[in-house]
Amino acid sequence: MGLFKAAGTALGGTLADQWKEAIHCERMDNTVIVRNGSRMNEGKGSNTKGNPNIISNGSAIMVEESTCMLTIDNGRITNIVTEPGRYILDNSSAPSIFAGQLKDTVKDALQRFTYGGTPSVEQKVIYINLQRLPGIKFGTGVPVPYPDPRYNTTIDLRFHGTFEIQIEDAEMAVRFYQQVGSKGISAGDMTVSSVFASEQYKNEFMQSMMKALNMLSMQGISYGHISSQLDLLTKDVQEATKENWLLRGFMVTQVGMGPVTISEESKKLLGDRLKADTMLGGDVQKAMMVGSVARGIEAAGSNEGGAMMGFMGMNMAMNAGGNILGGMDGGGAPQQQQQWNQNPSMPMGGAVPQQPAAAVQEGNTWTCSCGTENKSAFCSDCGGKKPEAPKPWTCSCGTVNSGKFCADCGGGKPEGPWKCDCGTENTSKFCSDCGNPKK
Repeated sequence: MGLFKAAGTALGGTLADQWKEAIHCERMDNTVIVRNGSRMNEGKGSNTKGNPNIISNGSAIMVEESTCMLTIDNGRITNIVTEPGRYILDNSSAPSIFAGQLKDTVKDALQRFTYGGTPSVEQKVIYINLQRLPGIKFGTGVPVPYPDPRYNTTIDLRFHGTFEIQIEDAEMAVRFYQQVGSKGISAGDMTVSSVFASEQYKNEFMQSMMKALNMLSMQGISYGHISSQLDLLTKDVQEATKENWLLRGFMVTQVGMGPVTISEESKKLLGDRLKADTMLGGDVQKAMMVGSVARGIEAAGSNEGGAMMGFMGMNMAMNAGGNILGGMDGGGAPQQQQQWNQNPSMPMGGAVPQQPAAAVQEGNTWTCSCGTENKSAFCSDCGGKKPEAPKPWTCSCGTVNSGKFCADCGGGKPEGPWKCDCGTENTSKFCSDCGNPKK
C-alpha cells in the first residue's frame, strides 16, 4: 500500500480523488447560520491533489450536536443528517436521511448521489446551525404611535432591543437552504448579521412588532408595562411573522426590549392628563383647600393691621367664596354645583339662594346659607340670623302658599290687617272709623 503513497504524484488527480477524506465543521457558534464543510488537516495529509469539488467514496463526515448536515451534488440535496455522529459516504447507495420524520416535499428534494457509479463534478457538504441565534438588533428610527388604554390617548413611543431566531429542525433547515441560503460550489459561509442586514427582514419584523403592540393595547396594557409583558409580546410577534418566516425556514423564539421612552410632546400630554385627573379628586381638592386655609391663618397672624383684622378678612373671603371647603361633597364638587345638577333652572355663578326655614329646619337644628348646621338663633360660623318660617296663607283660588305669590294662579299674597292710631283695625288703605290713611 505504501507504493500508492509514493506513486501518488505520478498517478495524478484521478487516483488522488479516490483518497478517503474526513470532513467536519470547523466552528459553529451562535453568530453563524451556514458553514461549508472542510477537510480535516487540510493540506497536511498525503492527499494534496484531490479535487475540492469531489467527495471520495467512503469518506467520513462528522456531524456535531445542534447542526444539520446536507450533502449537495450538482446543486441538489442528496443527504440530510441531524443526529450527531460519524457517517461514511457511499457513492453507490441511495440517499440517506438521518433526521427523523420529514415531509414528502422535503424527501423529494433528495436525489441519488451517483451518476453511473462515479461521482459528479460538483459535490460539497454544508452545515446549518440549529441553535438559537440571538442578538439581532431592532429599534424605532422615528416615534411610533401606541394607543395607551390607561390614559385613553395615543402617545408616541421609542424603543429598541434584540430578538433571536431558530432553525428548529431538518425540515426547516432544508427550507432555509432552498429559500435563503447562498447557492453554488463557491458560496461562502452565512452569518446572522449578513442575513438580517436586509431591509426586507427589518421592515417585516417592525411591522410584526407594531401589530403585537396593538394587541397589548387591546388587552389593557399601558406603555410603562410593555417591558414586563415580553412573553406575551414574543407570542404575538411569532404569530405575526409565522406566515412569512416559517416559509423561509426560521422563526422568532424570543424578544428582548430595552427601556420604552415617549416623545416630549407625549410627556407634556400625559402631564396635563395626570394633573386634570388629580384635580378631579374630591380628597385632593379638600387637601388643597385645607392647605390654603392654613397658609391664610399663618399670614393672618402677621397682618400689618393686627391679627384680628387678618382673621376678619379671612372670614369675609370664605363667606364670599360660598364656604367652598364646607360645601364640597364626597366627589369633590361644590354644594352649589350639586344643587345645579339636581335643579338646572337654578342660576350659576351667584350665591346659593337661602332656602326657606321650613325647608332647612329639622327638629331644633337649622342649616345656615353658608352651609353650617346650628341649634342656636345665630350661625356659629358667619353669625347669620336663623330665618323665620313664613306663615302660610290661602289664596282666593284655594291654594296654600308660603311665598308672596300663589304657586297656582300667580295671585299676590293679601296684606294683613293694620291698626289705626284711633285703635280701629282695618284691611283697606283707609281707616273705616276716622278715615286716616294706612301708614
